Amino acid sequence: MNKIQIKLLLGLALSGLVLTSCQKTEDESVEYISRDGFYTAPRSVYFHFASADDRIIRESYGTRPDALTEFTVNIPVRHTGTASSSPLAYRVRVDEAASTARVGQHIKALAEQYTFAADSLNGTFPVTFIRSALQTEEGKADTLVLVLEATSDLRTAFSELNRITVTASNGLMITRDFWVNSSYQYFCGDFSLKKYRAILARYNQDEMALYDAFSHIGNVEVFYQLLVNIEAALIEIGEAIPEPTARVLQQFRQ
Repeated sequence: MNKIQIKLLLGLALSGLVLTSCQKTEDESVEYISRDGFYTAPRSVYFHFASADDRIIRESYGTRPDALTEFTVNIPVRHTGTASSSPLAYRVRVDEAASTARVGQHIKALAEQYTFAADSLNGTFPVTFIRSALQTEEGKADTLVLVLEATSDLRTAFSELNRITVTASNGLMITRDFWVNSSYQYFCGDFSLKKYRAILARYNQDEMALYDAFSHIGNVEVFYQLLVNIEAALIEIGEAIPEPTARVLQQFRQ
């Protein structure tokens, strides 16, 4: 065997050792790998994070209709191992020390336990926020930190995947000062919550989607659709179309 082959084999062997050490200890390998090579770890419940941003769920209800007094967020969870032919239970608690949201004030009480449906590796559990108690000041939100807990059905083997944060507010992303000093004022007229909600209805109540449209008024198609949406919203609530919006729309329609 020549030197190149020896070096290659040695490198592969060392890589395998490094990979093994990163994945699990020798004891864990013995415990969780069966004689035929299959992974046999006990089932564990966890939060799946595709990216660091997924560790925080952000909710804002300021643009929603006033008649809605509470909102439910469905938090996704997963479990390792094989699917079960019967439901699997797990528990969730609030980390009160890390949360500003309080049970009974900002959120409704959590259930004693939640379950994965039979034959499923994925599930959700609901958290209901009480709107009247949430922060209304722009830029501020109440924080809720949730922690998974084990049951006889499911372990919590992954400490870094056992916690998730939900922030919720009853405010708006933008301020009146921002509105007055931006293209919002120029094309939409004076601010009112009624007007803002009517325009946002054309963007699925997504403030960032509307902000993105205003940020791309150099794109003719985006700009035209934005003005059409503003026009439709103002007609709906019985308000006059601002002169700049009416003028530019007329130019588009010639």
